[in-house]
This record gives sequence, C-alpha cells and structure tokens, in this order.
Amino acid sequence: MSDLLQSAGPLWHDATHSPFLTAAADGTLPAPAFQRWLAQDYLFAKSLTAFQAIVLAKIPRSCHKPVIAGLAALDSELDWFESHAARLQLDLDLPPHPACRRYIDFLMRTAYTQPYPVLLAVLYGVEASYLAAWSALPPQGPYREFIERWSSHAFQQYVDALRALAEQHTHPAAQEYFNRVLVHERDFWQMSWEG
Repeated sequence: MSDLLQSAGPLWHDATHSPFLTAAADGTLPAPAFQRWLAQDYLFAKSLTAFQAIVLAKIPRSCHKPVIAGLAALDSELDWFESHAARLQLDLDLPPHPACRRYIDFLMRTAYTQPYPVLLAVLYGVEASYLAAWSALPPQGPYREFIERWSSHAFQQYVDALRALAEQHTHPAAQEYFNRVLVHERDFWQMSWEG
C-alpha cells in the first residue's frame, strides 16, 4: 500500500465504495444508471487520454514504458466503450455531466500547471481507485464482464507500475492532488447512481 493511499484517510473509502458499485455487484443496477455511467466514463476516458499524453511529454524517459502502455490500453478501452454504446444505442456525443466536467477540467488544469511528479500521483490515484472499486466486487451477474475487466491481473500490474513511479518521483503537493482525485472519484460514482 502506498503512502499516498494510506495518508488519504476516509477519502479512499469514499472513492472506492458506492451504491452504484454495490448494485452492479448484486445485479440490481438500474439500466439508466448503467447507461449514464457508460456514457460519462467514456467521455472521462477520452480526456484521460489527453491528460496522459501530456504526462508522457513531461516525464523522464525512464518513466515512459508504463505510461505508453497505459495510453495504448486507453485507446483499446475507448473502442470497447464504443462497441457497448453501439449495442445499447447510446449517444456518446452528449455533453459531460457537471460532475464529469469538473473532473475533466481538474485533470487538464493539473496537466498544464503542475510538475510531473504531481501528475504521476494523479494518474496513480485515478487508476488505483478504479482498480480498488471494481476489485472489491465478485465477478458475477450481468456486469461480470465489467468487473473482470477492471479487476484483471493486467490492470493490477499497470497500477503497480504507476505506484512505483509515484513513489520514486515525489513532490510536496502530491498528496493534495491525489486526495483531489479521490473527491472527484466519489462524486463521479454519486453522479452515476443519482443522475
């Protein structure tokens, strides 16, 4: 467990537990909530790709491989989202929900204004909280594919690599920005559940 995670206190729990996730695990997630999450998470993933590209431009060469691998995985994930949206006849050109917009704006503002060690902490926060949220769920029910995708061994290895980078490249502001990620994660799950 990283120092960033340990020092986050209850923010970590709030970012990785929600009624949305509980309902996904037990198969009671309402279709509108799932569709809202799918569309908004797609928009978030598109912006995360832009954020991560800026991270790549700022980090030392020794940090490149995990970040480049993450970008390739994000590109595949966008394809995956698009195939699910097409099957469900969802419009992915809708504007971001205000909670999603705030998260996206935070990422992009941070990308352009903060040094790369802070960006590594932010990227680790995004991915580690997502892994923890989905990994806590049993791989069963109608959302099994989604649970398995984001609790996979490959995703765990990627998050471990990001943790190592964040621990190797520290900054006094890293905890503050890591914690901000967790607040946005909490709000995103709440938005997905409540609308």
